[in-house]
Amino acid sequence: MTTTAPQGTVAARVSRGLGWGLGGTIAMRVGSVLFGILVARLVAPAEFGVYAVALTVWTILSTLADLGLGADLVRAPDMEPRAPTVASIGLGVSLALGATMALAAEPIAIAFDSPESTDVIRLMAVSIAVFGFTIVPSARLTRAYRQGALFGINGLGLVASVVVALGLIMGGMGAEALACGQIACQSVIAVGLYVITRTVPRLGFDPVLAKDSLAFCLPLAAANLLSWLLLSIDNLIVSRTLGPEQLGLYVLAFNISSWPMSALGAAVRVVALPAFSQASSVQVRNRGLVLCIAPLVAVATLASLGLAAAAVPLVTLVYGERWEPAAAALAGLAVFGGVRVVLDLVATFLVAAGETRAVLVVQVAWVVAMVPAMIVGVTRWGLAGAGWTHVVVVAVVVVPFYLRALATVGVRPGEFLRPAAVPLLAAVPAAVVCGWLAGLGSNRVFTLLGVTVLVLVLYALPLLRWWRARFTQLRRLEPASLPEGTPS
Repeated sequence: MTTTAPQGTVAARVSRGLGWGLGGTIAMRVGSVLFGILVARLVAPAEFGVYAVALTVWTILSTLADLGLGADLVRAPDMEPRAPTVASIGLGVSLALGATMALAAEPIAIAFDSPESTDVIRLMAVSIAVFGFTIVPSARLTRAYRQGALFGINGLGLVASVVVALGLIMGGMGAEALACGQIACQSVIAVGLYVITRTVPRLGFDPVLAKDSLAFCLPLAAANLLSWLLLSIDNLIVSRTLGPEQLGLYVLAFNISSWPMSALGAAVRVVALPAFSQASSVQVRNRGLVLCIAPLVAVATLASLGLAAAAVPLVTLVYGERWEPAAAALAGLAVFGGVRVVLDLVATFLVAAGETRAVLVVQVAWVVAMVPAMIVGVTRWGLAGAGWTHVVVVAVVVVPFYLRALATVGVRPGEFLRPAAVPLLAAVPAAVVCGWLAGLGSNRVFTLLGVTVLVLVLYALPLLRWWRARFTQLRRLEPASLPEGTPS
């Protein structure tokens, strides 16, 4: 049974959750960037490349460890009867994946042509095993739009990671120090989640609930695995084609290009999933997606435009001259980073609508197209080819597949695409002028400041009134209904 909360109350929860989520993820991103700057100046590119191999494997397996169980709990009308079963499944999966990663460390390292990564991969496996404890309490906070609490816990995890990693680096360790920092981060987050929710781990198993949960989760887990495989297969191809040092440069560029996704995409996702799932009707849910697109595309384009135009001065001024080759990959990756924000919202919407199989189909098509395209791109054009290959595959393959999936749940392609036209067309003159300035090859500080000013003056300010009008429309949308007893 559900009850409709007063409009002001629900709207306030969503707005507060989005505010905390956006502010928190930006703060976390800034902290991570500052930490990355320190690491870049203390650790050589070759050493960072060793860690990048382990991080690639960890990223794929940590995504699979979730298995979509958290999303299943967030969507459920009442999560408590499912929680013990989900906790047992999640913990079993994470322990199995951690053990597999540790045992397969050597062949994995050899596959990346980086045998020196073996011990680092084994260390990173520990944090995979810990992840299973976080699924249930994290879902509780997400359902309640308690992004402030999630921000505090993740912040403590980041602090633990920085303290441990920097301490070990200063003590003479290299890539292993970064892996130990990741273990510290995951452990602190796990403990913090139970403290803030005032719960303890509860295990149990109901075969009926397990079957129902897995029917939803397995396609989503496969889609998530393919999604992170897509964001990691390029690392494998770059490593084997260009070498571990070039991989370190590429990973740095990819991390920079992920700033919009890390801040904006993550903040929107944790609010969008419960909001879409708890919408009072299919029409309200679909209208909510359409109204979200215009302001989201505008902000994502703003970030992508700035990062792409200022690639060289940004990399060299922030990370140092020895990292300048990473700028070759950053231009294309910056565009891809903005596109990822929008695609992530679409995938979240489809998950909330229960269309996990549709998400899986898109990811399969994406992988099939990406692998041969990335091999050609890296072989012929190096790091720059890797970056722009992502953009080409998304435009030619991924967007059409997502439009088809949206049509099956009542969102017509034209209805979805029209709101994006204004912010995309408005970016063209700003991109031309910023590209001209970046091509002058003048002082890098001047170029970085100039690009920032031009993006704001030529793109952000002219769209400000338009953006606010679209956001106001979104806030006036009929609110969702919250499950009875949802904590505030």
